[in-house]
Amino acid sequence: MGAVIRPKDDLVAFSRAMFSNWCWYRPLELVIDAGEGLQLALGQKIWAPETVALTHGHSDHVLGLPGLVASRRFGKGAVDKPLTVVYPEGNTGVEVIRDLLTRLWPRETFPVTWVPIQAGGEHRLGRACVLHGFQTKHGGAEPTLGYRVLEDRQHLKPEFAALSQAEIRARVRTEGRDALMESYRQVIFAHTGDAMPIDPALVAAADVLVHDATFLDAADRKWDIHATTSEALEVGRAAGVRGLVLHHLSIRYERGDALPRLRAQVQASGFTGACLLVDDHRLIDLRA
Repeated sequence: MGAVIRPKDDLVAFSRAMFSNWCWYRPLELVIDAGEGLQLALGQKIWAPETVALTHGHSDHVLGLPGLVASRRFGKGAVDKPLTVVYPEGNTGVEVIRDLLTRLWPRETFPVTWVPIQAGGEHRLGRACVLHGFQTKHGGAEPTLGYRVLEDRQHLKPEFAALSQAEIRARVRTEGRDALMESYRQVIFAHTGDAMPIDPALVAAADVLVHDATFLDAADRKWDIHATTSEALEVGRAAGVRGLVLHHLSIRYERGDALPRLRAQVQASGFTGACLLVDDHRLIDLRA
């Protein structure tokens, strides 16, 4: 499997568990979660994102949203560019932030559209892609979601796979392209937010998966609300994802010890794709 993650071009992220977490996937102009410091990190690119998808309402995932929205509204740039915020319907923490924007600036109109969705709900991203929310396990009664971006594609029906290119062209001329092709949805990007390991079937053959990886050892986990690094690697292996990004590694681990342990886990995991760790603002290649 070839690496599909181009860190300097595609993925800009920050992760420090309990403090701030956010991820900007630039090819889709999509931000997942909005921890503090998001607008400072984006700088003059604050007008680039078109959609923010919030996984849940914990403070380290939402407190950067008022700053981002205010910077876009009051800055020197595309102040009227619309922004869509997708979030788990009924999540109290997110709804408090939504209401806060109205109370802070009661005489201002912000070009923000709030889109609540439930697990299984979708929000269209352009003509060919949809943002699909799926249920995650993160403890408590509040709804939490992970997200995957599905792109509508077509490929050759299996019964025609053995045909030569000349035979395919001939069949297309006589029967039409639709007779030979079938539609499918490719997972081009997925993000779990804070969560226990997800069902690999949700992200089968995904181009990029960002997965919670809080604990190096399951014995360090007191409650079943975060995944271990080994669990995240197993999801990536079982799903056959092309690129895996681990995030939310606990600050309890001293990095000089943690990184060699994590690299050893990657080597032993059987996962063969590209593998990175988001640690603060750094994207660390775990195969280097």
